[in-house]
Amino acid sequence: MGEKMRNMHDMLTIARLRSLIDPPSFTVLPWPRARGGPQVMLRRFITGARQRGFRVWHDWFLPQDRPCLFIGQPRRKHFLASPRRLVYRVAGMYIEEHFRRFGEAFGDRSFRPEYVEANQRVKEALIRSDFVIYQSAWSKRALDTLHQRPAGTWEVIPNAVSLDGFVPASAANPPGARPPVLGTVGFLRSRPRLEVFFDVARRLATRPTLLVVGALDHHCQATLEKALADPYWRDAIRYVPSVAPDRLVRYYQEMDCLVHPVIGDSCPNVVVEALACGVPVVCPLEGGTAELIGAGGIAVDDPAMLYGEPLRNGMAEAITTILANLAHFRRQARLRAEENNDINQLINRYLQALGFAATPGEDDGHRH
Repeated sequence: MGEKMRNMHDMLTIARLRSLIDPPSFTVLPWPRARGGPQVMLRRFITGARQRGFRVWHDWFLPQDRPCLFIGQPRRKHFLASPRRLVYRVAGMYIEEHFRRFGEAFGDRSFRPEYVEANQRVKEALIRSDFVIYQSAWSKRALDTLHQRPAGTWEVIPNAVSLDGFVPASAANPPGARPPVLGTVGFLRSRPRLEVFFDVARRLATRPTLLVVGALDHHCQATLEKALADPYWRDAIRYVPSVAPDRLVRYYQEMDCLVHPVIGDSCPNVVVEALACGVPVVCPLEGGTAELIGAGGIAVDDPAMLYGEPLRNGMAEAITTILANLAHFRRQARLRAEENNDINQLINRYLQALGFAATPGEDDGHRH
């Protein structure tokens, strides 16, 4: 018995030494250098995995047999043919019907040949990857039109944040103490993004204060300038250019409601961050945002899906409902983030997808 115990001790010692010399490792492609949504999520995941003892590097610095988490549309065919375990976190696809409807409404968008090529690369990645991570059930349904993954090889994992870093304001202003603050955050692009935001806000019975945070494309820049010149909005609009994700907390904490008028988003980081800060969200029904917010906000149907009157009136009514029940919706927003968007749960689920053993306490109830 003593000899057996010594052998087990020796084996454990060797295992520990090996873990020090060659710790569990995986690669991430592309390496997150930009400030876009997928890169924000990747940086959060990499930081958390390293804190758990994993070695995470660019593909150049690790052996080619290590698992790889990749995002986007790989152009190198030999990459998809490599023997490593490939985990594909889908960033999205180009939905032709969406472009058709948008083009009819605004006349400045069409489904170009390069979008067909990009979708083909997504399809090939879906087919050849060992495991696929979708950001929402809506995203999964949309991508099934390209390729439907077999059971056991995919999971829906929404984006997540540190619930210690993104927190509600310590003391919210009581109702009626000031005008309500409506916010919109992110890379503000496409013609209707700010147009709908300003139009919806103007339909409220009381003029709100508007907080606009993020970089603007030329359409949204022109819309902002027009609103700033409107006497109705004098001294009621505050614009903050793009800021680092960890500095966004203070701006979320000023808001009573986040207005996210984007049709077809899979899982926007800004919505997850707002929920964690106890900020309820109003959004269109079409897309992953509606399932993301749960009871922490209100999703509004737009039958024509063209940012028409039903959506605009419905969003104004939803904001009014939230402001009239703000304490309730604040609690529901934070609770939704705690249940669905804890970065520690995301890290566990991503590591499992990469083939590593689950850490203690992990909930394995989401795998398909």
